[in-house]
Parts: sequence; structure tokens; C-alpha cells
Amino acid sequence: MKKLIALLLAMAMIFSMAACTGGGSTQPAQTGGAKKLVIADDEWYGTDPYQQDTWSTVQTLINEPIFSIDPETGALNDSIATGLEVSDDGLTMTFTVPEGKYYASGEQVEPEDIKASLEYGQQISPYAEGWENIESIDVDPATRKVTFHLSRFSSDLLYYLGECFIGCIDKDQLDSMSEDELMWGAQCYAPFYVDQYEPGSFVVLKPNPGFKSDNPYVSNKGPVDIDEIYVKFNTDDFTVIEEMKSGACDYWNAPTPDARQQLASASNVVIAEKSYPVTDFMEINTDKGIFADEKVRQALCLLLDREKYCEMTNGAAVPAYSMIYDTMLYFSQAAKDDFMANYANNEAKALDLLKEAGWEDHDGDGILDKNGQKFEFGMYASTDSTRQAIVQAMQEHLKGYGMIMNAEAIDWNYVHEYLEADDYDTGIHSLEWMEPILILNCMYDDPEFINGGDNDYQWFYDEVTKCASETDDLVRSDMLGELQMKNHKEWNCIPLYSDISYVCYSSRVKGINILPNGFIYWNDLGL
Repeated sequence: MKKLIALLLAMAMIFSMAACTGGGSTQPAQTGGAKKLVIADDEWYGTDPYQQDTWSTVQTLINEPIFSIDPETGALNDSIATGLEVSDDGLTMTFTVPEGKYYASGEQVEPEDIKASLEYGQQISPYAEGWENIESIDVDPATRKVTFHLSRFSSDLLYYLGECFIGCIDKDQLDSMSEDELMWGAQCYAPFYVDQYEPGSFVVLKPNPGFKSDNPYVSNKGPVDIDEIYVKFNTDDFTVIEEMKSGACDYWNAPTPDARQQLASASNVVIAEKSYPVTDFMEINTDKGIFADEKVRQALCLLLDREKYCEMTNGAAVPAYSMIYDTMLYFSQAAKDDFMANYANNEAKALDLLKEAGWEDHDGDGILDKNGQKFEFGMYASTDSTRQAIVQAMQEHLKGYGMIMNAEAIDWNYVHEYLEADDYDTGIHSLEWMEPILILNCMYDDPEFINGGDNDYQWFYDEVTKCASETDDLVRSDMLGELQMKNHKEWNCIPLYSDISYVCYSSRVKGINILPNGFIYWNDLGL
């Protein structure tokens, strides 16, 4: 099961680097007709995609994917590499790395760089399970062809090769630099590179003059027509709102609902939806506490009113009724229908189940009780504004049924820690990924779901592997739907909602082409 890297560790690595600039974080002025952009974003934690567990959309400016992804089908198309071919048995993949593509350093991208990058990633990436089935990699220098030999076919590998957690780093860097040095010193093949950075404050990006892409989803195949990009981190909402209005900021990644409302009337600001497929869900502790009783878990799930909760988010969330959400690959309408029919929105059945389980308001104080114990449970959820709106609405709603939900807002990585330590009643977290295999493999944090004990769910992971090993897309899709329906009966991971994400950008900025899957390829960026 995936382990998320603690953000504090990443920050410690950043601050240990000696390559940071010594100056302040003053924003550069627009001078001399230079084409400069200012972007507001969350903090970055490095330039090495393989060491990261979180990667901003804006960071794709410094990391071109090996392949591009068809936003409708998930099929891989050209980008750095071209001409992908997969054998009928799914065990051999071959592609070409064309000449004429150069890092910002001036070194040409070589087939050996992709081989070295993926082998490096197998050793260090928190997501290395996605390509651990690459048993060996052959390179033919004469034809510039790369061949992957797989121990087994796994459908999610194809998607990984077009995603942001895999990049192409110069083999010379990988051979000569330590992991700490690579954290901020890695220079991936990309439209831009980091010219300056101040940890926790900003980075300055410069264009790569040797950049060339074969991505079919962009018009500009060469260097991007921008002279400099200044990306500033963790600026407060009020400041960015005013800078967007005044034109001092050109792009804002993930503005809050309140910010969008304040910017809606600004004639020079474009607000655009950029939703990446995501399911936010509740994980329930099934081996101890109130919810060890399956009837109580059922009652809770049947009472949840997703529509009511999402109304409180000002358009930032929509209800979700399946772990593989509607916009993800291999979405199963049958699994969604099964959940809606049997596991949601049934107040009468929920109240009957609570009564059967012995939970009633025996003392007349409005709170359910059983054998002198009040119906009270904890909920861990991140501080994200949308999630907090959902949690508060849920808290008030369940109180009306005599349930006390004690919600604690903490940083997202601590939610995972509490669940992994089996120290929780319920917790909400999210799975943001278009391909379903990683979603299902990352559903559970609670060790009881993996390591046996009273509730052994190893069967679930075995089934996920079986689905991933199926080479026929249609057959795999049916298998994934059946697996979701089988897991519904456990009443342990409950889909709640899907985030609707937005970006804001200045009307003077061109080439912000947002694909239906939420991807942005920056090649056409301009003013």
C-alpha cells in the first residue's frame, strides 16, 4: 500500500539545500517589453518529480510528460517519446525518443535518460508500484528505441507514463547528484526550468530554448513564447484577489469559493473550471468503537445526505456515489446504481437499523444512547475549505438524528497518519487520479484492511491486481465495476463528493487550454 511522504520531511530537505537565492521575495516588475507572468500557487517541494508525493498543475511547466494522455479514453499519445507499441500479451512496450529535443542545459534528451529516470524512480518514488512491473529496459542507440520488458501487464502503467510523477531527467545528473541535491537540482525535460528559488516564498522560471514537443494536444511544438514566470507561494487570499483585479497577478491556481465570488465581476479576470477526477470519501474504523457493529455503519451510510452537504460549498463540490467517479476511466454506471439503490439515502431503513442495534434516546436528551454510552464519534478531516463545509453540514445533519460527530480539522497528511495508526473512528480523504487502479489500491489507510486480524481485506488487493492484469479494456471495466459492488457490502469506504476545481487568469494571458480531464499543457502559453 502507498505510503505518503510527510511534507515536513520534504520541507526539511528543501531548507537543507544550499542553492537557494539570498535575496528577498520581491516580485519582479514588468520592464522593457519582456513577456513575464506572475502565478500564485501552493508551495512547491522540489523539482524532482520522483521524490514528490504532491505535484501542482503549475509544476508541469518544469516537467513534460513522457507521453500525452487522451482526455477521453486515457490512451497514450506522443510527447517526449513517440510511436508507442504494446505487444498483444501486454508484456513488451516499445517507443522512440526522437532527436532534436534539448534540456535547458543544452544536452540532448537521450533514450538512456528515460531508462535511467524510471530505474531511479523505482528506487525512490512513493508511487513506484505503478511501474514496478518494468522488469528490464533495453535501449538501441542506433534507432533510439526503448523497450520495456514487463513481468506482468498492469493497465495503470500506461497511465503513469503520461502523468506528472514520472519525468525525464538527464542521466548525467542522476549519476552525479545525491538525492538531496536532486530534490531541487533535478532539471527535467520541460518548457521551463527553475532559474531561482526561495524556499517557502517563490521560484523564477525561465524558458528552455531547446524545447520541442510532439504532443498532439498543443499547437506550438517549440519553445514557449514567455520570457519569465514568477511563481509565488502561499500568498493570502486578500492579496491575490487584489492583484488579480489590478493585473499584478496573471494566474491563480485553485482560488477559494469566496475568492471566485469576489472576482466574478472583474472584467479582466477569467474564471475557468479545471476539475481533475477525484473522489472524496469517508473511511470507517470497522474493528473497534461504535462502528465495529455493521448495522451502525449501515445506518450512518444510509443517512448521509450528499446533496444537502454539497449545497453548502457554493458550487465547489458535487455528490459522489462511487469510488471510481463518473469522470474517471472505466467508470461503472452499474456500480454507481448499485450504491445509490442499496447504500444511500434511506432514512427509514437507517433508523430501523439503529434501533435493532440498541441505539435509542432512552433518557430523552435528544442523543442516542446504548447501555449508558452516548452515540458519539470522531471525524478527522483536512482544513480544506470545501471539506470543512461538507463536514460542518454533516455534523449538523447527523445531530438531528441524535448522533454527535466531533470533527477535528487537521493537515491532510495527519489524517493519513491517524488512520494508519488505527487511532480513529472516521476520517475523510480524497483520491485524485483518472486511472482507477491506483484509486482502489490507495483506498484504505487502516492497517486492519491489509495486515489481517479481525477484518482481512487482502482479497480486495488481490482482486485489484487481477483487474489491472487484464489486457482487454472492456473486460477490465466490467471487472472493476463488479469489484466495487463487492466492496460496497463491507460498508467501510463511503464515497461522499467530488471537488469542482477552478483557476483564475488574466484576460491578457493566452493559451490556457484546459482539457476535459483537467490537464493543462502549457506549450501554447503567451500574451
